[in-house]
Amino acid sequence: MRSSRAARSRTPSSGHVATRMATVVRKKSVSTAKKATARKKLPTEAVHAVEVRPAGMVVKRQPLNRPKRAAVVHVPHQLATPWTPPAWMMEQCHVAPARAGDQSEVLQLLSGLPQPPGRAEFHAAVDHPEHDSANRLVARLAGRIVGHVEVVPRAVLLGETSVPAAMVDRLAVLPECRGAGHGQQLVRAAEERTQELGAAIAFSRTRIAASFRELGWSVLGRDCATPGKPTEILSRLLEGPQRSGETVTMRQWRHVELPAILRIYKQNASRFVGPQDRNEAYSRWLVSRAAFDSILVALVGQDRYDLHETSARIVGYAIQSGNRVLEVLADPEFPGLDREILARICAEAIENDRQQIVYESSAADPLHAAVAAASGDVHSGDRMIVAKLFKPLEVLTAVAPAVAARVMAAGIRETVELGLDAPSFRGSIIVNNGVATVHAGRVGRSYLRLGDDELARLVLSQCDPAESVMAGRMESSTQMAQKLAGQLFPRMPLWCPMWDDVPA
Repeated sequence: MRSSRAARSRTPSSGHVATRMATVVRKKSVSTAKKATARKKLPTEAVHAVEVRPAGMVVKRQPLNRPKRAAVVHVPHQLATPWTPPAWMMEQCHVAPARAGDQSEVLQLLSGLPQPPGRAEFHAAVDHPEHDSANRLVARLAGRIVGHVEVVPRAVLLGETSVPAAMVDRLAVLPECRGAGHGQQLVRAAEERTQELGAAIAFSRTRIAASFRELGWSVLGRDCATPGKPTEILSRLLEGPQRSGETVTMRQWRHVELPAILRIYKQNASRFVGPQDRNEAYSRWLVSRAAFDSILVALVGQDRYDLHETSARIVGYAIQSGNRVLEVLADPEFPGLDREILARICAEAIENDRQQIVYESSAADPLHAAVAAASGDVHSGDRMIVAKLFKPLEVLTAVAPAVAARVMAAGIRETVELGLDAPSFRGSIIVNNGVATVHAGRVGRSYLRLGDDELARLVLSQCDPAESVMAGRMESSTQMAQKLAGQLFPRMPLWCPMWDDVPA
């Protein structure tokens, strides 16, 4: 009896066994869930290095750099609405000469130009030999100056021929007023002012050549400004052919040497179309406005203070403004001297720790190839030279002697006649016995039919007649007319020196 009762006390009941089994199952499920959670957690550290030391192994860890998720920023969706300028900005402006009190407002307007002028430029313009306050035009709208343009009279060389011309410069319109035709109205006013001054041609250096072309202007070519590193330029110049002849000394100029610099300029300018016909009075004004940093001269002979160049002769010069090389010209009797002058400029730039220079000259100047990078690419830039011909008869009459000289040089002894049929001029140029004459109203049998823009390019020697005929810009009545046009008006290099237009 006692033994059976003791046996019953040692044997667990069914309810107690079920409770224990449930507890064990619950503990196993909790441990399994913890292991699964531990497996799902990503490691926050990684082993960076392991070092084995006598005391044991050392494991270095560093936190993992995980990319952070970009924050979600809820921006309300809004449709872009085009900006409509106020009505007063779209009204027609009034163009008139600037007044004395407009200087500050004009300077603020011109500050957005790539090369803005300063107050010194305004003061220097007053001392210009042909200064006239009516040559500075401003556009006013609601009493506010919204545009500006300046007409600068000058005599321009077409080869060896000088013709009266003008430069349309510093055209600017407020950004918020663009697109309303104010710029075109300023250009038309500048054209009227140019004709009032008696100019036969107008030139302009611009970055919006397409707008000028819409107004009948001719696109002649590009300004050429090539940047380069002085060390690379100097190495290329030294590796190239060296000049043989008299030894040349270089130094900074003296004011008494201005006539010699002017002489060298005229010796070289006759090879181009577009340079200004500088006289002594204009050259002295150009120097006095101080739009340069240094003038380097090259001379042969004993370097003494000589007014008449009896012991030392100036044979070349270079004009610099900062890191810009504005002019490098040499006497034609010293071929290759311009390379030596450029080498001296690069050597001085290296001494002054200048990392770059910009050479600005005609696109036909061979020095651009020495300045350009190893690829040989010449940087033409985005400035275009445009022109408009106002008096074709006067320009043709002025270049007639040069045309006759070309005919004689070609060995043509018979009489030749070339007719030109354009909206602004209808006539012909006849060369007989070395004399060229221009006759208005007659075109003859061999003539060219062309537009005014192509006529300007032809007269200014910037046109290839064969190319223009193929492109449809010109019609030739006979093959002789096309051939004569190439002989009478051969292509010449274009050059408008920057020294005349760089702001003081």
